[in-house]
Amino acid sequence: MTGRLDVVGIPAGGWSELGESARRLIVEAEVLIGGRRHLDLVPDREGVERLTWPSPLRQGLTALLDRLTSRRAVVLASGDPLVSGIGSTLIELLGPEVVRIHPAVSSVALARARMRWSSESVQVVSLVARELALVRRYVTPGQRLIVLSAGSRTPAELAALVTAIGYGASAFTVLGDLGTDQESMRTLTAAGAGDQLA
Repeated sequence: MTGRLDVVGIPAGGWSELGESARRLIVEAEVLIGGRRHLDLVPDREGVERLTWPSPLRQGLTALLDRLTSRRAVVLASGDPLVSGIGSTLIELLGPEVVRIHPAVSSVALARARMRWSSESVQVVSLVARELALVRRYVTPGQRLIVLSAGSRTPAELAALVTAIGYGASAFTVLGDLGTDQESMRTLTAAGAGDQLA
């Protein structure tokens, strides 16, 4: 592709929570790219091409980006596109001079706010497209972790792993749908969470 690619982070509340500059980028775009959920959060406009991510993503991304030519394109992402998001992948493929990131509040910031943890007191571990075993190196006495889930099974699998390595009595909080009306929060022990979430 040629030209600049803007990546706009969408807050959990969608269009109504976007700032004016982010809305303007979306309204002026000739092409919108994102997951179906993100595309559904912004108003439909006649003449705007809407593209969903290819599957598998990495293999199909270059071909998708090649279709953009010189059109004004905006990528829609969740929260902060550089927190286990598409932003890092696009910068890696296209270079930092082409990609401009417009973040919203990240899931990590929302999780820290709900737990009332400062950024200095917590370690963030992403399991998005990564092995669960990665968490092992961070599980130590007194360590606070925010673990970004790879899917709905991750909490139960994580609780089982933490319990298996001897930390079953640790507080284990599962946060869901952060920033939405369906937001949830359950706190158990890791051992108890493994039983209740399985």
